[in-house]
Amino acid sequence: PPAHAVPGVSLPTQNVFAVLNGRDPALRGEYVVVGAHFDHLGSSTEGALDPDSRALRLGADDNASGTAAVMQLARMLSVSRPKHSVIFVNFSGEEEGLLGSQYFVDNSPVPLDSIVAMLNFDMVGRLRDQRLFVYGTGTATELASMVDSANLRILPAFNIQGGGDGFGASDHSSFYTKNIPVLHFFTDSHEDYHRATDDVEKINSGGEARVVDLALRMTQAIDARAARLTFVRSE
Repeated sequence: PPAHAVPGVSLPTQNVFAVLNGRDPALRGEYVVVGAHFDHLGSSTEGALDPDSRALRLGADDNASGTAAVMQLARMLSVSRPKHSVIFVNFSGEEEGLLGSQYFVDNSPVPLDSIVAMLNFDMVGRLRDQRLFVYGTGTATELASMVDSANLRILPAFNIQGGGDGFGASDHSSFYTKNIPVLHFFTDSHEDYHRATDDVEKINSGGEARVVDLALRMTQAIDARAARLTFVRSE
């Protein structure tokens, strides 16, 4: 993507991913992708909602929170070792237009038809009033009821909103366009979005830990299924 600081100049970047091999020989050739973008605005004013500020925009919620969620899920799943393999990926270039995730699906390290689901985390660090958006529950026949069941095991349970198809302004959309069921976790926007005030002091770490717990339960539920999710394509 173009370098923010020097208009007209391009700089190389990269996605960062790792694979946890599944423990079941019959299923380790199928994959769940757990992902988030790690890029943000930094010193750029392009896309900033405080363009007069000269402070760095560090993006604690957008999207260090999602990056941390992926890393924590990698730690937790490496202990429980699912039957399916899991690809943990942090995408670059999301702020430039989903460039990293689009590159990933266009140059996938595994066959796309071996990816059974993708879970995406974008701004999951500002939980308020137990309200959590989970988009994409309409991308497979089974997902809505699975999310509801997983939520019953969270105390207190989330007030889950969202649903719908897998299109949207985050990296899950790149996978949905390739006919892969997706879930997108999001704790809603706020007044610090794309501003230098999106800093770590405002992160609700306890709330994010509960979002990760729900995502862990969803990953385990997908992993435990005897059959693959039934993909639904929005018209």
